[in-house]
Amino acid sequence: MKLKINFIGFDKKEVTVEVNGQRYSEILDSLGINPESVVVVKDGLPVPTDDVAEPGEVKVIRVISGG
Repeated sequence: MKLKINFIGFDKKEVTVEVNGQRYSEILDSLGINPESVVVVKDGLPVPTDDVAEPGEVKVIRVISGG
């Protein structure tokens, strides 16, 4: 099963990964992305990074905070 990931706010634009029951946080870790620094959006809605990844397409949006 494949998951297409579109990145917003990153140098990379898109990757496709094989998913076999991993959580979004595990996939992000494997890509060198801190799961606490992003929002994962599937079908227009944010999903918790500890949810099991489903095949399809998601957007990973970098969250920037500051003051």
